[in-house]
Parts: sequence; C-alpha cells; structure tokens
Amino acid sequence: MNWNAYSAPETLPPLSGEPVANTPPLAKKNPSLLETMAFFTLAGIVLVTIQAFGAAVVLHWHLFGGISLKKLVYEPRFTIPLMAVSYGVVLLATSALFRRVWSMSFFSGIHWNFSAVSQNWKWLPLVGLCLGLAIQLASNYLPVPKELPVDAFFRNAPDAWMVALFGVFIAPIAEEIAFRGFLFPALRHWIGVILAAILTSVPFAFLHADQVGHAWGPLAMVFLVSLVLCAVRQRIGSVAASALVHASYNFSIFLVIFYASGGFMHLERLKD
Repeated sequence: MNWNAYSAPETLPPLSGEPVANTPPLAKKNPSLLETMAFFTLAGIVLVTIQAFGAAVVLHWHLFGGISLKKLVYEPRFTIPLMAVSYGVVLLATSALFRRVWSMSFFSGIHWNFSAVSQNWKWLPLVGLCLGLAIQLASNYLPVPKELPVDAFFRNAPDAWMVALFGVFIAPIAEEIAFRGFLFPALRHWIGVILAAILTSVPFAFLHADQVGHAWGPLAMVFLVSLVLCAVRQRIGSVAASALVHASYNFSIFLVIFYASGGFMHLERLKD
C-alpha cells in the first residue's frame, strides 16, 4: 500500500463505489504536537487522580475485603468502572477545551468522520475480525507465558462480561481518539505517514505491556495491530473507522474466549 499517496487526506473517495459528491469534506486541521501533549497530560492526570482516589476509598473502607493495592489493580470491579469514568471525564474536558482552540467541534478536529463508517460498514468489521483471528493464530508460534496478568480479569463470568463489554464498546473509542485522533496525525505532519505509524504504535503497544507481563511476543502482536489501525485511519480518513476495526478485533478475542470457556461459565479451561 502506498501510504504516501494519502499523506494529507482531506476528502477521500469512498470505497463503496458511491460518488465523491456524497462524501462530506473532513476538517483540514489536525491536532498539533502541543495539543497532543496537552491531551495526554490531561488524560494521565485524570486517570491517576480518579484511580488513586478510588483506591484510597476502597482500601480505607475495605470494600473488597483485605485486598492489597497490587491485587486491586487487577480487580475488574474496581479497575473497569474507574477507567470508564476516567475516559468519560477526559472526553468531556477535551471536548470543551479544544473546541475553543480549533473553533470547530471536537469530533471534527480529530477527524471522527462517522460517515466513512456508513460507507464502508461491510468490510471494516471483517478486517477487525480477520486481524484478530490471524493474530491469535500467530500467537501460537510465539513465546507467550502460560499465565499473564490479564488472566486475573477472567476469574468468573461477571468479571469476564464486564471486561468484554468494556473492551468492545469503550476502550477502542478512547484509545483510537488518543492514538489515531491525536498522536498519529500530529506526528504525520512532521515525519510522514510511515514513521508516524511506527512511533504511534510503540506507545500503543506499551500501553498494554502490563496486561501481557511485558512479554515481547504479545507486545509485537499489539504493535502490528496498531500499524493496521493506523493504515485504516490513514486510508479512510476516519478515526471512527479505525475504532470500528479496533472494536471488531477485540470482539474476535473475546469471542474465542467465550467459545473456549462455554460462555464464560468454565473459565478454568483457559488455563489448560
């Protein structure tokens, strides 16, 4: 794929065969590096503050029994709701702040461009599903530890359902806004598409490092997934499109776990 041919997408032709006239033009301004740094700083402050406050409340009132702070991090009933709240707070704050900076709506500024999803809805989910299955097959040939920290999120059916719903409907949107809405276009402006995709994928992979115990095999797979998401974002000119592929990719993973564990009812099978 010649990414350089799409190095500055403004109005891209739809892949579904519809006329270009029906495709609304995208916002021409991308988040700058300064705006991107401000976004990640704000996101980090909000995430740490809410998580720290929540941990203090839980540990002070013994809401999860005599659990330690180290184990609390891998308690889905604690981590997942607070992450969802954190993402919501960051989205609301940045939407209000950057509307003044851009003089346009937040979703226009990050090139959310949901119309591109409606034009390409037939193949975008398929890309995510095929990517997920390919990555899981490839993982069988990579050195992956038998036990990963993320396994702690799948101790029982309610936890598994909570993680799955969060991983399909919330996490992809938040992560795509951060990495493909802010970081990727900001870097692309200075170093081009290919290097921007690589440098975007490095922190994206390390974001998931704790979940996979910093094992290089799973991290390499996450890095490759990020490259594909950058390619979708670049080709379609839409963060909503990469978010849909991301959500479909996550769905494929949870679907395999759902099937292997008998509908999350026999999660002990995952350890066999």
